[in-house]
Amino acid sequence: MADPIRVLIVDDDEVDRTTLRRALASSDVDAQLDEASTRKDAIARLAQRTYDCLILDHNLPDAAGVELVRELRTNGVTIPILVVTGNQDDETEQALVDAGATDYLPKGEVSPSRLARRLRFAMRVARAESESQDALRQAQQAAQIRDEMLAVVSHDLRGPLSAIGLACEAVKLELGSEAPARYINAIERSARRAERLIVDLLDSAKIEHGGLTVTPQPIDGRVLLNQAMTDHDLLARKAGGSIHVRMPDEAVVVLADRERVLQVFQNLIGNALTYAPGAPIELALERGGENPVFSVTDQGPGIPTEQLEHIWNRYWRGRRRGGGAGLGLCIAKGIVEAHRGTIGVTSELGRGTRFEFTLQPVSS
Repeated sequence: MADPIRVLIVDDDEVDRTTLRRALASSDVDAQLDEASTRKDAIARLAQRTYDCLILDHNLPDAAGVELVRELRTNGVTIPILVVTGNQDDETEQALVDAGATDYLPKGEVSPSRLARRLRFAMRVARAESESQDALRQAQQAAQIRDEMLAVVSHDLRGPLSAIGLACEAVKLELGSEAPARYINAIERSARRAERLIVDLLDSAKIEHGGLTVTPQPIDGRVLLNQAMTDHDLLARKAGGSIHVRMPDEAVVVLADRERVLQVFQNLIGNALTYAPGAPIELALERGGENPVFSVTDQGPGIPTEQLEHIWNRYWRGRRRGGGAGLGLCIAKGIVEAHRGTIGVTSELGRGTRFEFTLQPVSS
């Protein structure tokens, strides 16, 4: 047999308290009641023992119901609060809900069945909220543990990777043969890929927790476009393709964190080189509407429509299982949004894909 629920009735009017007592006694709720008539008395009783529910009058001699509800929630009281009031209007109800009340019952509607229903509803809501908070805390703890582990592993990996890079440089200086140098270059490339993966994982974690910071400065968007082309021209040629730019003759000054925006281009162009090797790539800058629009367009196989909604997800790799960790587009999106810009994609199978993003302009 279940234990009776412990209920604290807070009301300064003896007639109202009697009405509530009788309603609960006549209902099918097995309740153990305590009573208080003032805010001070209620707080003292809450400090002395644990209750399953609080039935609170909206108007007390030393506090309004809204103020007491807000005070209790601020001080960590999580039990359901059912407010009984004579003020039957939407404004009062909204104020009580905003303050943290679980439910609201007009005094004129107090009856055994109705009070029992509201009491059970309030307790179910409180239980669901408690379970939700517990799940959220567990998820946050798991995320914190993961991020701490990621930070430790990233730190410990960077030391050996740096040593590998320095050793490769030293060995190349000592060796004259091209064959060993080829193998050393392969080692260097693998070390750089591992370093890039570490950076991507750390950036992804920052984006997830809203910790990615950018430092926008005024810069001509054409400079960004030319730099992105220069950085990737050789890679495009090695893949059998080409890369070119299209931009206005006049300066288009935007607010941008130079290195972070170049990282966006790196991820978008890298995506094109991975999924459309050998296809021409166009980098473009257009004045657009309110904000300038940057775009990266390839003439590759395109992205299936059913995959478009997933491409911004972390670890999504789409058509191929190989390649990176599937973080590039997620990070690009996070960087653009940190600049208060937008990013999107359009694609047509067999005709290519266009990624575009906006940055805020600098008023002339």
